[in-house]
Amino acid sequence: MSRRELVVTQGRREKAGKIRRIRIKRRNVVLLAVSMFIANAAFGMAFPYLSVYMKLLGGGMLMVGLLSVAFNLTSTVFQYPFGYLSDRTRNRKAFISFGLFSTGTFYALMAVVSTPLALLTLRTFQGALGSAIMPAHSALIAELSTRVGSAYGLFGSIENAGYMLGNFIGGFLIKYVGIRGIFLIAGALLVLSSAIVLLLRERPRPKRAPRKLILVQEGRESERATFQGAAFKRLMRGHLGLFYFTVLLVMIASGQVYSVVSVYFEEVFGSEWVGILFGIDSLAAAVSGYYLGKLIDRYGAKKFYLLAIAGYAIAFLGYAFAKNLYLMIVVALFSGVKWSLTLNASSTYVATKVRATERGQAMGLLNAMMSLGWVVGPLLGGYLSAISFELNFMSTLVPLGVAFLFALRLPE
Repeated sequence: MSRRELVVTQGRREKAGKIRRIRIKRRNVVLLAVSMFIANAAFGMAFPYLSVYMKLLGGGMLMVGLLSVAFNLTSTVFQYPFGYLSDRTRNRKAFISFGLFSTGTFYALMAVVSTPLALLTLRTFQGALGSAIMPAHSALIAELSTRVGSAYGLFGSIENAGYMLGNFIGGFLIKYVGIRGIFLIAGALLVLSSAIVLLLRERPRPKRAPRKLILVQEGRESERATFQGAAFKRLMRGHLGLFYFTVLLVMIASGQVYSVVSVYFEEVFGSEWVGILFGIDSLAAAVSGYYLGKLIDRYGAKKFYLLAIAGYAIAFLGYAFAKNLYLMIVVALFSGVKWSLTLNASSTYVATKVRATERGQAMGLLNAMMSLGWVVGPLLGGYLSAISFELNFMSTLVPLGVAFLFALRLPE
């Protein structure tokens, strides 16, 4: 074979190899997207009814609050070892599958428990073993595309859509299968999702995945958040430190309400409306996010962050006084918009106030403040809701009012 023929043959082999790698990557994207859509549908079905289930088993509102506290604490602690093992083994799909399977198994076990302590124990272990998902999930998405931001945006949309669908399905099925049945169905869907992930074809990557913290989102399972500690002291000084403090106060109020509001919905409107109201909230957040982001870019993040804090106060007063179902639907729509506004405005404010080299750490610190608020808030919410739901909802005006006054001092 001549030299020219060897060059042509080598070129064809390289082209064929590139096409094959692209096909594998696209197949992996589709499989992971399908798996995570199903998993988030399961989360959306089961999560809103955890607090209601705790009450049915005889647990008080403090135990309801502890469901969120225990899950988030163990998630935060155990994700680091899982992230390290995922990096060392370069086997992302195994950890994603293990986390999904574990989460589904614990939901299935929850269907057969009979005491509040047993439910709290299962939720605690669910947070520990389920934390295997996020570090590997985040790293794998980054490895599936050279356009990492777009990839995260795509999967974020897919997962939010799955969660919203699960909310609505859970609200529809609850009257036919009960909460135990919802947990069993969610468990089966998560096991199916874990099996789909195992169909991925991985190649070892030289890059290390970023270490992750758990970011708690309102009324749903946790998401990941990057955090590195090198610039902590510098970021916590001055106006940015003040901003982080306001975020902590807002998320304490958020945790007070959203850790117990599903119990409130069940008592006032019936169990079938718990998932539906959560779904309406998620729908409003998903639809409004893009348009609110454009307005923030145009008019500035501080103005909309102040609006978001005011929106929390209005939404929580709405929860306290809207006893009519149609009014509560309006409140749920408003709640979803204010959450989208909060996330977009706070992220934009931080991103525009720090150097590009510290942006990841700054955003991670923002998410850490959110997570910390959701550890403190549920404890307060559980205690106050045992006295009165309305008292708990209205008491959030204190941290929200303080946050609003401090936020007024922030620079544009």
